[in-house]
Amino acid sequence: MCCRCQNSLESNCQNHTCQNSHSKKSNCQNGMTIHSNPLLSVSNPRPIVRSDYEQLWDMLRASTDGVTIRDVPRTIPSINYGKAKAWLGALNSAGYVSREQISLTRNLPTYRYQLIRDIGQKPPRIDSKGAPKPPSVNEAIWRTIRILRTFNANQIIASGSTPELVLNVASVRQYLRHLHSAGYLQVRQAGQAKQLAIYQLIHNTGPKAPEIQRGKKVYDGNLGLVVYDPAKPLPPSHEAEKNNSKHAKKGASHV
Repeated sequence: MCCRCQNSLESNCQNHTCQNSHSKKSNCQNGMTIHSNPLLSVSNPRPIVRSDYEQLWDMLRASTDGVTIRDVPRTIPSINYGKAKAWLGALNSAGYVSREQISLTRNLPTYRYQLIRDIGQKPPRIDSKGAPKPPSVNEAIWRTIRILRTFNANQIIASGSTPELVLNVASVRQYLRHLHSAGYLQVRQAGQAKQLAIYQLIHNTGPKAPEIQRGKKVYDGNLGLVVYDPAKPLPPSHEAEKNNSKHAKKGASHV
């Protein structure tokens, strides 16, 4: 027998086991019915996708004698010569790689770039001149969500703000709405007139913050795909939660 939900936002599983077709739509977990996007489901795992810049960083880390600009597009066809030159130049300016001239042809030098400062699998966030780049608002929110797991918007602001980046409630609430629509978040307690909604992270796909694209599509860089498009139907269980939330008492809201 399937889970019988007490309400659309938070419910208890009372000695029932999710099976067959209903289990594809929701899972019982810690006394709660979880409505989710099947593209994010752990039952459909995918390796985390590495961006072009991350692949260049991997190439530098794997090389024992360095790389030239021309080596990069030969190894990673999606990176052209100009992009490789710009990224290696920025990494050199930032002090992560050294540059040594190895030849001179028609007054055009060829340089070899050697990694001298390895900070691990995640490449440095730098601009075109090699200066450090602070995380974006959405990156700061996503990082905090992955730490807190259960939270409201004010808790995200308190934990995620830094002297360089102070989060504001409007930006946080908007991003949380997008993540909830895409199925990353479950509403544990609906927001009231003077009380913010409480969310729980149910799909942690990786360290890269989901991006909000044109048309409010949600792209997950960890999976390398668009996981939500409002122009297309939602998964049945998530659509049910969305519709049922409209009947919440007056003054209630998701955030």
